[in-house]
Order: sequence, then C-alpha cells, then structure tokens
Amino acid sequence: MPPSRRLVALALACALACGPGDDGSTASATENATTAGTDTGATGTSAPTSTSTSGPAPSGPECQEDADCVLINNCCECDPKPATAEVAACEGNCLQPTCDALSLWGAQAACRSGICEFAGMTCSDGPVACDQAMPQCPAGTVNTVQDDCWAGCMHPRYCEGGGCTPGSCGDGWTCVSHQSGASTCALLPAACAGEPTCACLQPYFAEFCPGSCGDVEGGVQCQDGG
Repeated sequence: MPPSRRLVALALACALACGPGDDGSTASATENATTAGTDTGATGTSAPTSTSTSGPAPSGPECQEDADCVLINNCCECDPKPATAEVAACEGNCLQPTCDALSLWGAQAACRSGICEFAGMTCSDGPVACDQAMPQCPAGTVNTVQDDCWAGCMHPRYCEGGGCTPGSCGDGWTCVSHQSGASTCALLPAACAGEPTCACLQPYFAEFCPGSCGDVEGGVQCQDGG
C-alpha cells in the first residue's frame, strides 16, 4: 500500500492517544494535530501521512466501490482500509480516538483509484451555522465543513472541486489539469508506479476526467473540450 495515501502515521498513535508520556506530561490534541507527520510531496507541508505495512504490494485494486472501505478510528490509528483487512489489535488507553485527536471529525473512507482513501470534503473558511469556533488548522491543511458546521482540517487534495498545481497534491498523487482551466488532485493507482500517465489512470477516469486524456509534461490533461 502506498505510504503517501494515508493521513495518519501509526508511529504517532501513542503520542496522540496513549495518555501521559515518560515525563508524566500529555500532549494536547492541537499539538498532536500540528505535528502529526509531514507530507513527502513537493509542497513540504505538515499534512499528516502514514506508514505502510511490510510485505508485497497487492497485485490489483483493493476496492471497487466506497462500500468496500471502512475508516478505522481507534486509539492507535485513523486510517481508511479495505473492509476485509485485518486490523491490528489496539491496546491504547486514550481519551479520544485518533481521528478526533487530529480534528478529523468529518473524515470518511472512500474507494479512489482502486485504493481505500479518505473521501473528498467540502473545504471552506465559513461562515457556518453552528455555534463552534473555527479550528486553527496546521500548516498545509485547510478547514472542512460538513452539515454546515466545521469538520476538521484536511490536506487541500481532499477538497471537492479544489484546484491544484503540479506537485501540490503530494507524493503518490498527481494534479490533473483540464482544458477548461480547472484542475483536481487524483490518487495514483499502483499501476502508475508513481509516474502519472493516461494509460495507468485510464480505469479510473470516471473519478476525475469525464473526457479523453492526454499525456503532458509532469502529468496528464483531461481533454474535456472546455
């Protein structure tokens, strides 16, 4: 599984959820959200990432539809996984599950490019209808809204309808440009081996490119006639 596809590193789980450290102190949820991993893409932001498991990568897609994926949210991880995946036992004793500690209250799992990932979110700076202060998002993340209330902070690549520039989507993703001038982040399937081409992305065009596709320098362009 691509290490860049997750928002949360399992190695950080205890820091987020396991209570007092060796010195008897406990980090706040805000501190943990701010330091929860760094994206390895060209942006160099502090958007959270995750680790991958050992062993060979799956030979085919791990999901076909959103129902094939679930969001694991416990004291040890906040991670979209296949519904059939074996989840490691979590013996952490936490005040709140990891997604909540990272302020990812609205996070959901979805099948994207054959991989279980976080679903797209509505990104906004408000205003919202609920009586809740706007979260102060860590660098490299933006506020999201769900049911007209704040839903936490996510990497901009998860923003529905959000634009992008080459390299801004992060490692394991690509910025798909459109002839209309729009652009969107697309998760690279395993078949791309980190290099975006129309050939390897073709099975997933319905997710981000309703028209034909053309290879361009540094990525692909959706030739939608706009």
